[in-house]
Amino acid sequence: MARRREHEPMQIERTRTSSTLVAVTIALIFLVLLVIFIAQNDRKVPLHFLGGSGSVSEALALIAAAVAGGVLVLAVGVARVLQLRVGARRHNRAVAKRQGAGNAAAAATPASTLAEAESASPPPQGES
Repeated sequence: MARRREHEPMQIERTRTSSTLVAVTIALIFLVLLVIFIAQNDRKVPLHFLGGSGSVSEALALIAAAVAGGVLVLAVGVARVLQLRVGARRHNRAVAKRQGAGNAAAAATPASTLAEAESASPPPQGES
């Protein structure tokens, strides 16, 4: 009989796509729970807001509150993404400026001066 070899379990990397899939799945579960909650609360309720008043179905009021909360979270998320993009753009410009200044200084130095500087410098440690 052939002996079976034990295999180590394969490690799977976490990717943006897998993280997005988990987030969407959790959001769908909460959405289903929200729909069930709204379906069970279909009576009319009084609503008072900024001096106005009226009667609206409880389900509509709950949906409106959920949508308003989602819009608020979306606005905060967009603001954060824009903040990160502006910061990244500033950082990239600063790095490019520093690299451009270094390249311009090297280009302005004549080749003969660079060769003389290299020959005059002591050899690195470990080399004779």
